[in-house]
Amino acid sequence: MKNIFKKKKVLIFSILILIGFFSASFVLAAGISFFGGKIISVTNCSCSEGSQVNITGYPSMFSGTYLYLPGTTQVRRTGNVMSNRLIIGQYTSDDKTCMVGKKPYCSSLPISKGTMKLISTNF
Repeated sequence: MKNIFKKKKVLIFSILILIGFFSASFVLAAGISFFGGKIISVTNCSCSEGSQVNITGYPSMFSGTYLYLPGTTQVRRTGNVMSNRLIIGQYTSDDKTCMVGKKPYCSSLPISKGTMKLISTNF
């Protein structure tokens, strides 16, 4: 029973993503892309602003790392960016990085997709 509920949840989540693609195609021209999937890990950028969020996408083209910037990333309905949560949103491709370590010994974590602009997560 629990497994059926989980499959329905993923299906509904995927449908919402597809609706977003078709209803907001004008946004793509502005350089904004959509993503969705399951948060695998969240790493605090201790030497720079934000957190690196690693997502396994539905479909897999959404998989990658994104930069979450509190105060800049708009959060809708729910707001906790944590591992094992489902997430959907919009992002822009850019060259921002996530720096970790202790100053002055910082190193860069990869941000393969871009910066999150608008997100919503499940409870």
